[in-house]
Amino acid sequence: MVASVSGASRAIFALCSLIAAQGGFAAAQTADIGSCLAKAGVENSVPTTSTWAVDTEAWNSRVSPKPSAVAFPKTEEEVSAALKCAADAGVKVTTLGGNRSFSSMGFGRNDGALVINLKGLKHLEYDEKTKLLSYGGPVMISEAANHMWNKYKRTLPHGRCPDVGMTGVAASGFGTLSRSSGTVLDNIESVRVALANGSIVDADAKQNSDLFWGVRGAASSMGVVLDFKIK
Repeated sequence: MVASVSGASRAIFALCSLIAAQGGFAAAQTADIGSCLAKAGVENSVPTTSTWAVDTEAWNSRVSPKPSAVAFPKTEEEVSAALKCAADAGVKVTTLGGNRSFSSMGFGRNDGALVINLKGLKHLEYDEKTKLLSYGGPVMISEAANHMWNKYKRTLPHGRCPDVGMTGVAASGFGTLSRSSGTVLDNIESVRVALANGSIVDADAKQNSDLFWGVRGAASSMGVVLDFKIK
């Protein structure tokens, strides 16, 4: 019995040591990526930042992954810099648009991700010559639909929930017009993507067609989509 208790104690001590080591590693990762983002001139938030609780508040409070840092890029170049910092620190990346997710995917499936908050790259523009709507960042379905109808008396295929992000519905976007006009995904004409190595490329049916194919349904696995153009 004594030997058994002693063995259990050693196992518990080893487990506690492992947990402590992991905590130290996570803290080092956070410090590394926070320092890298700061040096690159990318606004960011880390656990010691006064706004951290607000910056990492999930839409569904029951699922709240804990990121290592949050980046707030304002330009495409800053998105590239954030991706490079994540690669150097060995940290996974997730993007946050409208933050409307039951599973809080914008903060990463697991703890420790770098969140790239795209609010600084929000845009919504319609080109009457090409008949294409260009958008990116946390543009909601309601914003896009109201913009098109109120200003141009036009509509677009979209999902039915008004507070879902238009970038998120690139995974599908089934709604009222889908049977006649397809989903949002079906109407994507081109995308502009920041890849894991920091490079920024345009993709459509003719150029970078493999990437274009992958983005339509698995955008979050391909890179950071900076701009969608849909018909």
